[in-house]
Amino acid sequence: MFKSTLKYLGSLRCTIWLLVALIGVLSIGFFLPQRSLIGKVAYQKWQQASPVLAQIDRALDLTAIFTAPVTLVLWGFFFLNLLLVMKQRIPLVLAKVNVDPEKALERHGKAPFSYSLELSDAELEGVPAALAAQGYQVHGNAGRFFAIKNRRSPLATLVFHLSFFLLLVGALVLFYSRFTGFVDVAEHEPFLGELPRYNASPKLPRSGGGAPEVKFLVESVRPEVSQGVATGIKIVLRDEAGATHQVDINEPYKTGYTSVLFNDLGISPLFVLQDASGSEIDGAYVKLDVLKGKRDHFKMRGYEVAALYYPDHVVVDGKDSSRSDEFKNPAFHLEVAREGVPVASGTVHPGEAVLLDNGLRLGFKEQNFWVRLLVTKEYGREFIYAGFVLALIALVWRLVYYRREITGVVRDIEGGKVLELTARGDFYQALAKDEFDRAVAALTRRTE
Repeated sequence: MFKSTLKYLGSLRCTIWLLVALIGVLSIGFFLPQRSLIGKVAYQKWQQASPVLAQIDRALDLTAIFTAPVTLVLWGFFFLNLLLVMKQRIPLVLAKVNVDPEKALERHGKAPFSYSLELSDAELEGVPAALAAQGYQVHGNAGRFFAIKNRRSPLATLVFHLSFFLLLVGALVLFYSRFTGFVDVAEHEPFLGELPRYNASPKLPRSGGGAPEVKFLVESVRPEVSQGVATGIKIVLRDEAGATHQVDINEPYKTGYTSVLFNDLGISPLFVLQDASGSEIDGAYVKLDVLKGKRDHFKMRGYEVAALYYPDHVVVDGKDSSRSDEFKNPAFHLEVAREGVPVASGTVHPGEAVLLDNGLRLGFKEQNFWVRLLVTKEYGREFIYAGFVLALIALVWRLVYYRREITGVVRDIEGGKVLELTARGDFYQALAKDEFDRAVAALTRRTE
């Protein structure tokens, strides 16, 4: 029972079924939003909107399918299958590489391509040298020989299998060493890598360890909006050595194994509280998530403030609106309350203020931006890159520099001698035939 199970696990049929299963399971990640990408709040809304799917998700972990138990089990069986296949193939590949010319000559006449050349004794003597000039290793003599090109090509199969194990090692190291966290940083605000600064609960490495030691100052944030459509963002970071780095959409700042990538944008206005004489008694840059019509709140000196933002403010039929998403004429509509009792409301542009009770004024002094940055740190990428490079080398080696074999035996005929050639190639029979035709044509020209 055990031996039959191992035999099946090392079979081609098992390999095919495992590949089909893995493709099917991993495809779920491309059609079903994953928790790590949509965020906790969006995931909870999805659970409420689709309770049946949410129940299935809780059972199978479909919204974290790449690390779900069923996926890890399939990967485990896949690499077990790969290990068993390699165990079977290594002796066969080595036997094929360490070719026996006599055994190869015993198969003479059974190859898919055959040629006959009538040659003199002097011409026959030059055939091995002519084949050697074309890159063949020739074993035997002019009357009976075996010629082979790219003899070690089958080793590429083992190299290709080895690349999968490098990918596995890289994936495991990456999985257990990965740190992921979001941090909100405003313009001119430093970030020193403090773990409490990260939003909610960042994902710490499973192998232990804390947040990456990354330090920078957000020097400037410049959103790019063209004809009302956001086209990009230019974020300039200054590291602790004083060097500047630019972050854009899909263009992270990298330092060592740490990567800092733009994730979201918000408004960070400077609000000040002034007394009746105009003296500032409080003020702060407030990070507000108010883009795309969202409402956000902040507190200042006991006042609760609800804010709506208009990037390109305009009044239409007596109502506040925004002409576009471009930051041309920013304005805030503020609703101020104290202990739940409304105090004041109004729409203010930079430099304007809302009059509160007791002669106080809440002013909108200037507008800046804040950015939500995705900070990741992971090891193991070198193994993954090496695995892909090794796989590419193996494919080129095996498929481009594929193995070719030629056997030649001289037969006596009436009036002279004839050289019988048979040839075979590992792949691409049409291409192999074209090459053998050229090789034989070169031998013919050499004898004319």
